[in-house]
Formats: sequence, C-alpha cells, structure tokens
Amino acid sequence: MTTSDTTPVLIVGGGPVGLVLAIDLAWRGVPCMLVNTGDTTARHPQGSTHNCRSMEHYRRLGIGNQVRNTGLPQEDDTAVSYLTRFTAPELSRIHMPSPAEKRRQMAERDPSLLTPEPIHRASQFYVEPVLHEHAKTLPQIDLKFGWELTEFNEHVDGVTSQIRNVETGETRTVESRWIVGCDGGQSHVRRALGISYKGDGGDEVAFMIGSMLSIYIDAPGLYDVMACAPAYQFWTVNNEGRTCVVTLDGRGKFVVLAKFPNPDLDNDGIAAALQVAIGAEIDIEVLSVKPWTAGNALVAERFGSERAFLAGDSAHLFTPTGGFGMNTGIDDAANLAWKLAGVHHGWAADTILQTYETERRPIGIRNTKACRALASDVATIVIPDGLEDDTDAGAAARAALGEHLAGFGEEFASLGIQLGARYDGSPLIVADGTEPPVGTPIDYIPTSCPGGRAPHIWLENGDSILDRFGKWFSLLKLGTTDVDTGPLEAATMAQGVPLSVVEIEEPQARALYECDLVLVRPDGHVAWRGDVLPDDVAGLALQVIGRH
Repeated sequence: MTTSDTTPVLIVGGGPVGLVLAIDLAWRGVPCMLVNTGDTTARHPQGSTHNCRSMEHYRRLGIGNQVRNTGLPQEDDTAVSYLTRFTAPELSRIHMPSPAEKRRQMAERDPSLLTPEPIHRASQFYVEPVLHEHAKTLPQIDLKFGWELTEFNEHVDGVTSQIRNVETGETRTVESRWIVGCDGGQSHVRRALGISYKGDGGDEVAFMIGSMLSIYIDAPGLYDVMACAPAYQFWTVNNEGRTCVVTLDGRGKFVVLAKFPNPDLDNDGIAAALQVAIGAEIDIEVLSVKPWTAGNALVAERFGSERAFLAGDSAHLFTPTGGFGMNTGIDDAANLAWKLAGVHHGWAADTILQTYETERRPIGIRNTKACRALASDVATIVIPDGLEDDTDAGAAARAALGEHLAGFGEEFASLGIQLGARYDGSPLIVADGTEPPVGTPIDYIPTSCPGGRAPHIWLENGDSILDRFGKWFSLLKLGTTDVDTGPLEAATMAQGVPLSVVEIEEPQARALYECDLVLVRPDGHVAWRGDVLPDDVAGLALQVIGRH
C-alpha cells in the first residue's frame, strides 16, 4: 500500500551537502524531508578538508565546535610530508598548524586571521554523523535514511515523487513544492532532468588523473617504521609508483589514494602493494576499497529546472586535489537555502530561485578549473631515474624534487577559492561602480564591494563581525554614522522582508568596509553598500529579493 506525505522541500541525498541544506532550511523555519539510499552515513572515508567558508557556515548553524572536535587529535601536526617511502628521509615538508593551535588563534582573536573559522582537517566520514545527529534534533526535518527516490514528476503546483524503503519495499508518495538533488555524481535527479556535465574528465593521464582506488586501512604499525614525524597527509613518490596517504584519526586509520598497474588486486594484493610504498612489511588491514575517477572538472550544464535543483556533486564533480568539491557543495546549500526559505515564507519572488544557477554555476566552473590545474601539477611530476640511489646523483635528485614539491603549498591553502566567491552581475546584487580587488586562487583580499562575502574582523567584545549578522538581511551601520535608516526599514517591512539593523561603532570595521551602510544577505554576501540610502529605497528592497 502506498501512503502520502507532504513537505515543502524534498532533499535527495544525505551526504554533507544534503544534510547541511536540511539543517539550514530548518534553521530558517522551513520543513523538509531528506531521503538517503544508505541506512547510515558514509562508511568509507572521503573529503578530508572542511574549508574556512564551510566552517563559517557550520558556525552560523551552531555546530562549528562539534565539527571541530572531529578528526585528528588536537595536538597532532597537520603538516604535509613528501617522501620516497615512509622508511626514507623526507623530501620536503609543508608545515601547518595543529587543531589546538587553530583553536588558540581563535581564542586569542588573532588579527592575522581572515576568517573566524580556520580550515579544519577531518574526513567527512567523521563529520557526517555530527550533521546527522544534529539534523535528528530538528523537528522540521523528516530524515528517511534507507529510502530511495524512484521517480519524480514536476507539475504546475509542485513535484510528485515516489520513494521506496530499500529494506522493506514500502513505497510512499511525496508531494513537495521543490526537490533538490544532492545525490552525487550519478545523481538520479540530474539524469531525470536530462542534464549533462560539461568540462574535463574521463582521460587517463597519470596519478591523480584517471582511474584510482581509495583504500581505507588500519595500519598502526606505520608509525613504528616512518622515518619522519607524523603528519596529516603523506605523499610517496618513487619509480615503482605513488600514493597519497591521509591520516584519519592519528592512531592508525588512514585512507590511501593509489593507482596500481593491476586495478584488480584483491585485499592481500593491495596490502602487499602498499607495503612497497611504505618500504617495510607491516600489518595492514584493508577495511574497504572504493574505485573512483580523479581529474574530473565537470559542471552541470544547468543547475535544475523551475522546481528541481542540483547541489554538490550532482552539480559539479571535482578531483580531491585542493579539497574544493564538498566545500563548493556546502556553499551551494547556503545560497539555495535562504532563497527557498524566502519564497516559502512569502517575501521573495519565485524568480529569485533562478539566481541560484546564475550565482553558483560560475563558481562551480571557477573552482573545478582551479582544482584541475592543481591535479595536473601533481600528475605531471617527473620522477628522475636513480631517485633512491645512495649516490651523489641520487641525493641531488632528491633535493631537486623536494624543492619542487615544497612549492605545492597552494594546494593546501587557496584562500582565494575558499573565501573569494563573488556574484558580480547577479540581478540580486546592486553594484556601486567600484571594481573589487583582484585576488587569485591562493590570495583572498577582504572587501565589502557588493557581490562578495562580507569580510571578517574581530570586534571589541571578542565576536567576529560575522557573528553579529542576523538570520535574514542585516543592515550594518558602521562607525559613527547618524544616517536615518528608517526609510529602508519601512520599505523592507512593506515587502515582509526580515531585516536586522546592526550598529557597529568600531572604526576599524568602518575602515575595512569602506562605507557607512552595508546591506548583507542571509548567506553573508554583500547586496548593497553606500554612505547614504539610495533615493529609491523601495527599489533596493525589491531588487535584493528578486522582485525588481
């Protein structure tokens, strides 16, 4: 027997992107249902980086500390080590602060931080349960793990979907206003919409471009034989092959990314191949193996239709180099959530949902291209003959390769990618005629130029300025301005738009933002700024909610 459910938003896929979207919608008072084919969160580790922007979103949603408690032990180094083999001296090492050092920077309000939430290294394998447990506490979310979407049909009033319990075969009909596919690279939602990916992918080049294996292992003995200090990530480079080894718990669990000449090795064969990369025979328990394709830089040609949307891997596919994939998806969720909420609550026009693709697809293209460039750099490393020889020539070759690898630090920073997403040209952004400072994938330049993320600065009470933003639109009154903001408050009230007026007198905040008045959107991007209100305050209020 088929029974029926009704929900404003049906989310398909319970990975980090789907869970964050559900949590963000619930935070904004929008009920939703989430279906996920698996009956639990992921059992195989992947996605080991939660970047600054994702951590800012977790902070906004009240779960930043819980996420930061996952992953490596607090005092463990998060360095990246390059070696020929684990039993040989390092070629080079990229030093990065431990989780505890980052917490100290946050507690001491380090003025050098461009974010209140430094990057966090933890496999989504550990973070997904945190998101799942938090989602379970929110009554607005109907979590259905162990259920799959079998079909859906859009119509003028919404979407009718069929879902099935994987174990029992029970079916249900779900009537929703919208459906969002957060269901990965093989997305049912994307394929049902007839949407293809475009970009680079599918080629077999070398390590980190082409067919790869992700291998989850338990090997505490690795710490007994490694010739270097522990690190968050290790890269082994020699003439027999290469691996990337990511530390999961600091106690013996690792995930290894490898490309073997024989892709059909059984677990014993994989363990033997890994012993070659390690340089010693140690006990290795292979817990799970997952084939995957590296080097992808693919973006969906559309991000959805009128009532169906794509987010995360269903909208863009990355190789893990740089750690951009999951984080781009979480930023997708933040962009889409407030717009769905605005339409649901009645103050935003349906047309605002069209700007999801307008704003996010260019970011998907930007980020996948940056990721592909990093992957190409890694893939094209030349391993000289005699690299491991105990000769002067071998030592010179190791020194030269180590110097080259030391320049790969940008893969583990990329603040320009993390914090520099801009929505210039969006119909929701009111340009002020200024040009934003030109950043790079590596460098982020803080600016309140409309379209970009409102920049962070520590305030005198110890808060980040980001902490002062309201749940919806925030009008910042900076410095000692005495501008009467009543007309804009009245204009937004007339449209039903929730607006908080936030007064911040600190002169350093006014200097950073360069204007007396700044209107910040619910996702933390600047919609408008100026020293006085525009003549047409009603037009401003209408434009930022898609009604202009």
